[in-house]
Amino acid sequence: MTTTRKGEFAARMPDRRRSGLEPRDRPRLVSIRWIVAAASVLLTAGVGLALTGVAERNARRVLAEAAEGHLVLQARHLALTSADALLTDYPELTLAPLVNRMLADQKDLRLVVVVDRAGLIQGHSEVRLIGTPFASPRDLRPARTSVPLDSIETLMRNDELLFASSPIRHRNGDVIGTAVVGLRLAFIERAVTRGRREQHAVFAALLLIGIAASVALMTFLLRPIADLKAGIQRIGGGDLTATLPVRDRTEFGLLADAMNQMVARLRSAQADLLERERLAHEMELAQQIQRSLLPSKPLTAGRFVVQGGQWAAAEVGGDYYDVFPLPDGRIAMAIADVSGKGLAGCMIASMISALLRALRADHGSPAALLGLLDERLGETLAPGSFVTMFYGVIDPGTGVLTFASAGHNPLALYRARTHEVEWLRTRGIPLGAIRGGIVRATLEDVEITLEPGDAAVQFTDGVSEAARASGGEPFGFDRIGDLVRDAGPLGAGAIVERMHASAQEWRGTVAPEDDETVLVASWSVAGAPGAMPGVADPALEPGLAAWAAAQAAGRCLRLPASLESLAGIGGWVRTIEAVREWGDERIRLVELALYETCCNIVEHGYGKDRSRTLEVWWVPDDTFLIRDDGRPFRPHRGLNDFGDPEVRRQGRGFGFEMIHLVMSDVAYYPGTIAGNLTALHCGSGEV
Repeated sequence: MTTTRKGEFAARMPDRRRSGLEPRDRPRLVSIRWIVAAASVLLTAGVGLALTGVAERNARRVLAEAAEGHLVLQARHLALTSADALLTDYPELTLAPLVNRMLADQKDLRLVVVVDRAGLIQGHSEVRLIGTPFASPRDLRPARTSVPLDSIETLMRNDELLFASSPIRHRNGDVIGTAVVGLRLAFIERAVTRGRREQHAVFAALLLIGIAASVALMTFLLRPIADLKAGIQRIGGGDLTATLPVRDRTEFGLLADAMNQMVARLRSAQADLLERERLAHEMELAQQIQRSLLPSKPLTAGRFVVQGGQWAAAEVGGDYYDVFPLPDGRIAMAIADVSGKGLAGCMIASMISALLRALRADHGSPAALLGLLDERLGETLAPGSFVTMFYGVIDPGTGVLTFASAGHNPLALYRARTHEVEWLRTRGIPLGAIRGGIVRATLEDVEITLEPGDAAVQFTDGVSEAARASGGEPFGFDRIGDLVRDAGPLGAGAIVERMHASAQEWRGTVAPEDDETVLVASWSVAGAPGAMPGVADPALEPGLAAWAAAQAAGRCLRLPASLESLAGIGGWVRTIEAVREWGDERIRLVELALYETCCNIVEHGYGKDRSRTLEVWWVPDDTFLIRDDGRPFRPHRGLNDFGDPEVRRQGRGFGFEMIHLVMSDVAYYPGTIAGNLTALHCGSGEV
């Protein structure tokens, strides 16, 4: 029961006294507990305490000695089996399975660690701790034991752990490490508990004597139980009008009064429960209504896809978005954020939906439509309530997006040509914020053209202001821009899902404070290459497929467009586990080919513009994929004939030649919706 409910019940107490539910004057109680307890304790306490104390003390001593001896043997055994492993180059490959097997076979072991002579962990159940300094458990003190120990063996303990260590010796006798084993002391308590249960049979005989002596007395004292039983059965059957007419000077009388008070509270709680069920049903209906207002699937028109997503902070939310075709063939997209969430916000969002559906066909200008919505909402919104809203219209034939914003977040525009994100802001103020038509004067139509691969992204404050669990730092526009830039080439669906997942990951375990809504209009990634002849060539589709595979499962190195930064390629390549197996000679050649390719991009594609960046991706099929946004390049000639003296005299083309000789396959995909792509396949054999 919550504090509020307790306060309500406390406020009702005087009414219960006046209604007779609580007695006014109660005589002094004679506690039945003391009467029964005295008779039982006098007969059994002396014998029971003596037997239990002696048995438990002996059991603890024997179990402790056995545990100490067993633990020392475990430490010595671990030291013997770890000696050879510590002498190998990768001892953790042997020691980690050994440690995990010991922990799995012996559930009472809490700690099994192998430490080398430098104090670094080489064997541990937690792989991330391998190679870190070992720190002994806190508050350890020497254990009193009869177990004989080596001169440098230790047996320590604290309140929870018995801790033994044994030296790991080389065949020549030198100490090369330490084996550490920790045992939970709780198992001794469990063993003592099992022993205590075995003594219950002995205690039972003694208790029978006490029970026989107290039966007669308890029979006399427990006469009110019959009335209590009958009344409780009626209450348990659902009769909340029943009362217990017990008037007794023992605890039974007090119990009867407490039960009568409980029944009164149950009647009140039952009424509250029915009210809550009614409200829950109404809230479920509100959820169904709100879901019916949202688009059920993405809308595709020509080369464009418009897709959105909404995640309410409460059962229902104050965010709203919609996508619908207009009679002239254009696509309308709207997103709104009501000041407030929950049921009140949902009602206003439903009103916006109804108004928008009624007015959308009569206004080609987004600013004019928002101005009319402001007039309608101003008639019904309570003072202090307002709505931020974005409304845009896309012409699928030309790619022109015309939009207006009433105090909503800026539009994030991903440009595939530059692989950058532009933020488009307007001066409009929220709908209903100021009455009298002032809002209409701040609204304006903004027109932009979405080129192949571009995406327009809108969202509510629930995304940009999502607070981090530690520190409360908001997710922010910068992170949204980075996310849109990374997911932009993958289309509307990927942007929506990644934005929600990223905001959720940013919050961690903190519940969302505001509704989250995302709406994206983008070129169809699947249809873009074939939909614009001359702008995107179907021959580029393998490059786009490789780009999608790289983003799904690859690893990326981003570098500024400067020759100095390219020195980091070699170190990054050697961090890839599959590459490290190739051998040093092959790795050096691959590094050189990647360096030459990136040099060409920096010098010829970017003109050494340090403000630009390029990306080197590793795809698990032995392919490196390089993406850039510089000037497109497509080779128009074959490899050079360096046997020709004239070719050697010119001194050009060596890097191009070397790249093709080192790599088993080199493919260029210039001018895709993701940028310029260069795929370098290393093959499966020696370079």
